[in-house]
Amino acid sequence: MMDRDGFIKYQPIKIPRGTKYGNNYWVPRGNKVGKRTLELYSDLEFEHWLTVETNPEVIGYCEQPLEISYLRNGRLRKSIFDMWILYRDHSESFVEVKYEKELTSTEPRYDRTKRQIEAQREWCRKNNIAYEVRTEKTIRKGRHSIENRIAITTAVLNSSKPVCTLDVLHSISLHKKTISNIFCELPQYPEDQVNLALKWLYYEGQVCANIEDQIFGKSLEVYRYE
Repeated sequence: MMDRDGFIKYQPIKIPRGTKYGNNYWVPRGNKVGKRTLELYSDLEFEHWLTVETNPEVIGYCEQPLEISYLRNGRLRKSIFDMWILYRDHSESFVEVKYEKELTSTEPRYDRTKRQIEAQREWCRKNNIAYEVRTEKTIRKGRHSIENRIAITTAVLNSSKPVCTLDVLHSISLHKKTISNIFCELPQYPEDQVNLALKWLYYEGQVCANIEDQIFGKSLEVYRYE
């Protein structure tokens, strides 16, 4: 993983799938990490990755970036962060991805999970790096969020910006406008190319849209950042 100065800060730690990890194994490619293949070990980690890859404020990241040691019940334990994230403003953060049920006291492994999170948080505090635990409540924000983010990541990974991108951007203002209206305003371009341009523009943070609650289609309203 390279930060914006070109310094290789973290490399993914390989986790054997024969362990407790990997029951739901994903190997997507990430556009923001040079289109390399990632290894993600749960459905929630995959969905979290989608929110990171499609966040225009994120310029880089690394999955399973760092292992730390800590004591639990008098024994030395190890823990690997789920993700390291680098933002446009040069700030960094480490993220642990957990299902909400894992954070409840009735969960059999609650004590282990609690101690792991405490150890990660303390390590980040000592190293002056932000830390966050993210769950399905923050990752699955709307009914269409994951579906739309898959479409966006697939589009930018496999297709270059179409020639109509600048014209599409010029047709969008601070006021909300449906994609259908943009199609009508730019009849010289095929709809699939306009749609691809809009996905690129959203990915880069040049336009906004409520992709959490509405499918990326003709009825979706898009607008520029103020």
